[in-house]
Amino acid sequence: MTSDHDQVIEATRRFYDAIEQMVSGKGLAAMEDAWHHIDEVTSGHPSGGWAHGWDEVWATWQVFAGFGAPDRGGSSISELRASVFGDAAYATCMFRASKAHGGDSIKCTNVLVRIDGKWKIVHHHADPSRALAEALTKLVGG
Repeated sequence: MTSDHDQVIEATRRFYDAIEQMVSGKGLAAMEDAWHHIDEVTSGHPSGGWAHGWDEVWATWQVFAGFGAPDRGGSSISELRASVFGDAAYATCMFRASKAHGGDSIKCTNVLVRIDGKWKIVHHHADPSRALAEALTKLVGG
């Protein structure tokens, strides 16, 4: 049987795999599956601002998916660590954005909750990144 810790690590990896799929132009299905779709979810992206509730959080990922293309992949994570407290957990890591998205290393924290036996994201925070913001500005032609 897989430990709760291992399940949280795997759920977190699926979330970052979903980001890679999104930036590579492969869509949002994996991102949608990585999250609990509840009113209490929140997200803070490197470009700034907070999203509260599933509708707002989902809208942010739809915007970011618009910047995805096959030649824009190459993101990765390192230093992934997780701590579990019953049905709640948090994970921290360093996220390296793909070169097309600025190539910056960004500190990230994710909170996961086990609901109906499934560990999924309820909160994502990534530190601000000037390189990512500049890359996104270039991608939209600004």
